[in-house]
Amino acid sequence: MPGPFKIIDISQPVTSRTACFPGDVPFSKRVTVTYKESKVVNLTALTMSPHVGTHADAPIHCYGDLGEGRDTAGDMPLQPFIGPAVVVDLSPITTGISPEHFRETIEKLSDFPHRVLFKTAKLIRYEVFEEHYAFCTVEAVKYLADRGVGLIGIDTPSVDNVGSKALDAHAALIEAKMCWLENLDLTNVETGEYFLVAPPLKFMELEASPVRAILIDSDAGVLR
Repeated sequence: MPGPFKIIDISQPVTSRTACFPGDVPFSKRVTVTYKESKVVNLTALTMSPHVGTHADAPIHCYGDLGEGRDTAGDMPLQPFIGPAVVVDLSPITTGISPEHFRETIEKLSDFPHRVLFKTAKLIRYEVFEEHYAFCTVEAVKYLADRGVGLIGIDTPSVDNVGSKALDAHAALIEAKMCWLENLDLTNVETGEYFLVAPPLKFMELEASPVRAILIDSDAGVLR
């Protein structure tokens, strides 16, 4: 029986047409066994960067040695990726997101959210790498971190500007011990409060992990 809530898929599709960050490895698959030949199963093998599609970066993405096996996707805590979240619709915007863009919306809430997702685009063209996209400023990260936010999500390829060399927003998030999601698809979501479910996979040797991110919209309030 369906529950008293609506599930909204906020993940981007992953196909051979899905765009990836310049220089990254796109998705591809190889069929290893066919049902037609085996009369039992279909099997495939895949190759892709873990940053293709909707994903969570791990701290090791921006520092350290992957060979040490720490701060990887599998090491990340699950709590930030599951729980009440607020979506803030800023669309359309292709500049740095500062506290002035969202402070009024968030401060109207009775409780300050632990997870904040930014909608910056009304249309997601997942097969196109958009060179001009919204990103998080260090000021926005610090404002949210100071108020106890544990996770930021955004519907763009990165929390940093495409041309950033220092990855200042990444660094600020790591310093604040915050988690973040990139390449969300919030086109069918309005500003409001939801329940987020988007845990990373337990990849113990990778610097990021794909996620199947969903929002649960419960009119009954059972998940608030």
